[in-house]
Amino acid sequence: MKIALCDDIPLLRRMLEAMIREYEARKNVRFQIRQFGSGEELLKQAEEEHLHFDLIFLDQCMKKLSGSETALRIRKYDTACQIVFCTGSGAHPQFAEASPLRILEKPIDMEDIYVILDEVRSSYKLSGSS
Repeated sequence: MKIALCDDIPLLRRMLEAMIREYEARKNVRFQIRQFGSGEELLKQAEEEHLHFDLIFLDQCMKKLSGSETALRIRKYDTACQIVFCTGSGAHPQFAEASPLRILEKPIDMEDIYVILDEVRSSYKLSGSS
């Protein structure tokens, strides 16, 4: 399963990756994780490298392109990817357009990560993806 972490604050990306790595260790699974410092970087590399992610954690408040704007651009070419918005500023009505799996309030809780990863892994197995 391929996971993207997109946040303009490197420490927050590292913390989220550490939570996912803890999940991996406890569940004896392995994910491919890529970090991106902006929506522009995520979109550019996805296009250039023909990347597909099964799960994307997107910060809402980034310098140029917001998380919701990034998600809407992703939805133009990928409707199957699960998107989780991470925000410290409450719910935004524009999130609904991107059909997110979840909206998490910062600081992110380890329990929420477990629930999300369990759910995505379950749907991933059911879809027959490898």
